[in-house]
Amino acid sequence: MQIKANWKKPIELRNGRNENLIYQISFDEIPYYGGCYAFYNKWGNSITILYIGKADNIHRRVEQQFNNLKLMMGIKNAINGNKFLMFCQIQGKNGTMGYKKNVKKLERQLIKYATLEGHDLLNQKGTKIKYQQIHFKGNRDSEYMFGRKMNISK
Repeated sequence: MQIKANWKKPIELRNGRNENLIYQISFDEIPYYGGCYAFYNKWGNSITILYIGKADNIHRRVEQQFNNLKLMMGIKNAINGNKFLMFCQIQGKNGTMGYKKNVKKLERQLIKYATLEGHDLLNQKGTKIKYQQIHFKGNRDSEYMFGRKMNISK
């Protein structure tokens, strides 16, 4: 079985001080369909994933998240850089057979991938993935291919 997901253009989080919020975005850009979303930090070419979630209605869920003080403060207190929201839609229609199951699978795999890549997610749920770290020594070609360390799931 293959799951196809289409990531949409990132939306930068803007300072929400004038609206008495931590961050603000134009919610007109957020769709009402289901899928997964991620908050992340970008500094130069470096990206740090901060939070990954899923929703039957991304628009409604993201609005709720912007009122989640703990999450917004976690994003604000993350390392320097610009903060973004990005979301993806799974091919297929909401409510079709397997759609919710595929959204859940995608979220689980995105969290697993981010955790194994060393991102310290703000998520409470789903991030307790057991993994082991492998440290490599060798030459430049091996470093380019596999890095100096790799996290693998147990």
